[in-house]
Amino acid sequence: MKNAAGVFVCIIFFLLFPCMASAKEDVAADKKAVVFLLDASGSMKTNDPLGYAADSIAQLIYSLPTDYETGFVAYNTNVCADIPLVDNMSRDRIMAAARDVKYENYSNAGAGLLRAVEILEYSPADKKSIVMLSDGEVLMQDEESTELSRRVYQEAEERAAREGITIHVAGLGEEMEDTGNSVFQAASATGGGIYYTPQALRLSEVMESVLTDRFGIKQMRASIIDADGEAEKVQVELPFLYADTVRVLLTSDAPIRNVKTNFKSEGARQITGERYSLIEISKPKDDKLEIGFAGTAGSQVRIMLIPEYRVIPKVKVTYEDREPSDGTALRYEREALIEYTFYDADNENIRLWTEEYFTHGKIGVRVGGAFEEMPIEGGKLTDRRDVKESLRGEVSFDCSALPVNVLAVSNVLLELEEAPLRPIPEPEPEPPYALYGILTASIAGILAVLIFRRPYKTQKAAVRFVQDGRPAPGKSSYVGKLNIYITRAPSGYDIAPLSYDLFRLPSGKVISFAEILESCGVREQFEGADRIYVSSGQGKSVILTNQSDCCIMKSGEILMKKRSYPLPEEAKVDIAFEDEVSELTFQYKVLKPSEMA
Repeated sequence: MKNAAGVFVCIIFFLLFPCMASAKEDVAADKKAVVFLLDASGSMKTNDPLGYAADSIAQLIYSLPTDYETGFVAYNTNVCADIPLVDNMSRDRIMAAARDVKYENYSNAGAGLLRAVEILEYSPADKKSIVMLSDGEVLMQDEESTELSRRVYQEAEERAAREGITIHVAGLGEEMEDTGNSVFQAASATGGGIYYTPQALRLSEVMESVLTDRFGIKQMRASIIDADGEAEKVQVELPFLYADTVRVLLTSDAPIRNVKTNFKSEGARQITGERYSLIEISKPKDDKLEIGFAGTAGSQVRIMLIPEYRVIPKVKVTYEDREPSDGTALRYEREALIEYTFYDADNENIRLWTEEYFTHGKIGVRVGGAFEEMPIEGGKLTDRRDVKESLRGEVSFDCSALPVNVLAVSNVLLELEEAPLRPIPEPEPEPPYALYGILTASIAGILAVLIFRRPYKTQKAAVRFVQDGRPAPGKSSYVGKLNIYITRAPSGYDIAPLSYDLFRLPSGKVISFAEILESCGVREQFEGADRIYVSSGQGKSVILTNQSDCCIMKSGEILMKKRSYPLPEEAKVDIAFEDEVSELTFQYKVLKPSEMA
């Protein structure tokens, strides 16, 4: 009861609301398309005698995430190679065409650029680009043909600008040192990048700049090996567990041979060229990767990692309500603790970005019109805010600051509820002293009759309060077993039904559910299982003691913490563990003596 002076007592309570609508089912990424345009005129024999251009094409297309479609056009006097847009699994068609290109004849850049633009005009992609590699101006067999090709080139760049196609131009050789060269105008007209290298050997550096500066592709340089011609074995850290895909790209300025790998994943494929090799890993399950190869003596081999994810976020809200400083306020003051966590789009039981590699990375969060970058800690974002009124709105995420390629991340629905109303105290009535006297006398009389009729024996309650820690052992023998069904494991993988024979235990044995699961060969950790105990009880029952924060239910009844409950034959219990992901159901069965033999 409150005293008359009206002293305010601080009330703090937490209510857990899983206030997240399901993430959008469709987490498809924006579609992107790139066409590589190669000058295959005769002058390229001088500027690229060893065919490094083909390696630069491989470096570009195999580094692009799976949401990119890629195409290829090569030109000399006419268009001499033409591969329309293909998906990720068909990029080797482009490399086959690139390796077959022969440097010869004239340079009809107008025809080449026009064809590249035509391929992209009919694409439904949201972002369209052309990466062009050339070693000189437009040059045909006569002035009339040269002028015609120049006009077509200009018309093609104007069409590209209208269609939102960005053209990046890489110049090779001495003639392209002047960035005022007319071939570079296509980049200026469409907002693309201009690059130059005097030597074909350095085209890999140009492609790396295009990938990182223009396409925003996140790459991690895993290692650079000085090859000696002998077999090499490299162990690479792979901090991208359960990424959608991790591309491992080996490149060199000299041939690479005998590329072999060793890792754990859901799937993989390997594509090998003369001076490059791509290992594409689906859903890696280990944080290490072993690569073996033999490089050419005196060369360097670079190993790059290109990870990509498709993500479904989830949100959890916990409230803290407290007595307001204004004693006349109608509602409590409320603060919300909002936690965002991230899961694999293909398996919502697999939580992402919990590795140390992601700690302190930042993700942008937009709620309504407000935008804030938050650091990721332990795979989650944490936000505290005062709740003045109810809120319901979509939350979107910007993952561009993370060191990985996030192809798609869906929105979530955030719901915040305003604080509850404060109770209004009513005037306290005058105590009915006369009634108190009558009740007291009646109770005393009843107790006297009971005492004198027979001795009073206190009955032991079916539910007992217990202290922290392992409960006291029972004195009866175990006569049954537990049938266990894990309905959701922490990893998301299916686990077959289990059976644990309690009757093999001594009567004084108290065993935790963590020990039971371990004895059944389960290696996954179920949070809180080590604080749920089973001991023997009277009358063929067993006693379940809950010292955890798990949600445990029997026949619709919640089994409270720090209490022991008898389980009779055929009792069925459901447990939702503390990680809020894993769940199991078990049933207690009493066995006949013949069944225990």
